[in-house]
Amino acid sequence: MEKRRLIMKKTNRLVAFVTTVITIFSCFFYFPMSTFASAEVTPSGVDISKIETIVDDIMEGKIGVTVPGAAVSIVKEGKLIFSKGYGVANIKEDIPVDPASTVFEIGSVSKIFTWTAVMQLVEEGKIDLHTDIREYIGHERLNLVYDKPITILDLMNHTAGFEENASEMLTFDKEKIIPLEKWVSAKHQPKQIYEPGTVIAYSNFGTDIAGYIVEVKSGERFEEYVKKHIFDPLHMQRSTAYANYYHLPGFAENKSKGYGSASKGFELLPENFLNEAPAGAITSTAEDMAKFMIAHMDYEGALENSLFNSPQTLKEMHTDSLSVTAGMPSNAHGFWMRQENGVRLLEHGGNTTNFSAFLSLVPEENFGVSVLTNVAGESGGVRTEIVDKLSAQFSHQATVTVPNFHTQNLSGTYYSGRMIHSNFLSSLYLVSGDSIVVKDMGNGEIEVRPSIDPNRETLHFAEVAPLVFERMDSNPSILERSGGSLAFLSFELDENGQVDKVRTGNIRDYLKMPLNKNIQINQIAFVFCTLIFITGSIAALVSVILLRKRKKQGTSLYIPAYIQTNLLPVIGLLSLINMIVTILRFMSAMSSPIGDFRIHLIINAVLSIGMIIATIPILRSFRDKGVSRRRKIWNAILVAAICTFILLMIQYRFLLFWTI
Repeated sequence: MEKRRLIMKKTNRLVAFVTTVITIFSCFFYFPMSTFASAEVTPSGVDISKIETIVDDIMEGKIGVTVPGAAVSIVKEGKLIFSKGYGVANIKEDIPVDPASTVFEIGSVSKIFTWTAVMQLVEEGKIDLHTDIREYIGHERLNLVYDKPITILDLMNHTAGFEENASEMLTFDKEKIIPLEKWVSAKHQPKQIYEPGTVIAYSNFGTDIAGYIVEVKSGERFEEYVKKHIFDPLHMQRSTAYANYYHLPGFAENKSKGYGSASKGFELLPENFLNEAPAGAITSTAEDMAKFMIAHMDYEGALENSLFNSPQTLKEMHTDSLSVTAGMPSNAHGFWMRQENGVRLLEHGGNTTNFSAFLSLVPEENFGVSVLTNVAGESGGVRTEIVDKLSAQFSHQATVTVPNFHTQNLSGTYYSGRMIHSNFLSSLYLVSGDSIVVKDMGNGEIEVRPSIDPNRETLHFAEVAPLVFERMDSNPSILERSGGSLAFLSFELDENGQVDKVRTGNIRDYLKMPLNKNIQINQIAFVFCTLIFITGSIAALVSVILLRKRKKQGTSLYIPAYIQTNLLPVIGLLSLINMIVTILRFMSAMSSPIGDFRIHLIINAVLSIGMIIATIPILRSFRDKGVSRRRKIWNAILVAAICTFILLMIQYRFLLFWTI
């Protein structure tokens, strides 16, 4: 009996144990994973069960205020853990954003797909990152100024030396998209203004060259290559690199409308199509972007269809390809790399004329965030606040740590290497430009302000290494709010010990601005000329009226030379109006070739000759004793205005009609 009782006791214990195990396993099978999510956190330490609440709170203050609609996807450990749409994809029809089906333009995030394609061909031995690009595209295709070759790595690092380009980037007629083979040519190439490898100047055209090389070496059209080797293997069925997607089922009808900020809400912007597919023409959904992020962190090759044959290629792509100095943002084979609070982030932002996007990976923790919005130039923090909360907070509280801070005077104005220099569009930077004004405090600290509006924001930096400065505050600048980074500045000197450039790490260098390009000085000069021309034109009109009145009265006329030159400010005003019309025409017809505006430059040249001829008699008037002192002072001011204006037209390329 005792033996039986012992057996029954053991049996009961076994049954209890089995029951407990079954109960535990049942919990995993029948209760949602969020019940046990407390064991998993984001890189910033947030419990993943709280992700939706955090993103909802951020979006609550943004939707309908800074953006009409947005879609967010978040991945971790190879899985999509969050996706949600916010706001509307179409304001008029009140169509909500769906993270699975709403298609957005992702802008320059497209570049990561291009660099991925390049690395696939590197892995196959068809491309070498250090080879002269002319070995792939031919020596006659581009008009390059420098003998030093451009390598594919230069294209990745944005150090090929091209100036910015704005003409013909897009078209409003989908039937007039320029094929990549024709786009990558001397006809459309922006001028090469820097020696390769010397200046970081973010370049769309450089990425277009890389995309064309993918075409040449794969034997497939770029759009089809990306579909076959990236989209299809990852089952990204609602993504395409075709700028004209109307032949693809489900794209046009599911694509969000694009909007711009207006005084009251948002305005619908006209649909357009980029000629630069590799640089920014991809359209996608939030959940498709999640698949791409997962594939870009598949370091073990666990996916059924990986991006690369070897995980080592992926690891190589995520390493620095251009690093200014340790700790600063860098370029990782096309990714923007930065570190915040010990967390390494690989990112890229994107903007088209109608949309904004952002992709951010934390590869060491297999965590990624994608944010797609349907508003142009989003800088309200929609794209970055989520990353700040879940991945790594933008946090800088630097103090001067060098034992002996710099002795050079770093004060001055520095302009972005990413600018237009060779044609009249360089004048756009007078009203909207990317330049900084640096004030050296003399104690190892500097103040930095955007030169176009010095009162908008002041950033404070402390010297943390020789001529390397880090932010002293954690208030994101407009660049951080737009997905970039201005957390560090590194000053490089020339052979004479003068500042040659200021480096930010991965998107742009700033170059010392010469006096003749100083934005504030040139703005004042333009205002001065405008006031003189308007005043002089009014005076000329009054003179004509008075002369006609005297003629009717039969009064004898004596017209000294200085009265004849009343035509001078009128010619100046006509030339100024012609300049304004040129810019306005371009802004309303950005799809037009730059050569279409040559007639305006010819008119300016003719008017300039007229101004010079009209100046001759006014110079003679200085010897005329019959001319009053007051009139001579006015004449001197008028001549100064004309000379200044002609110099400004030369400076901003409004006379060089033969160069476009």
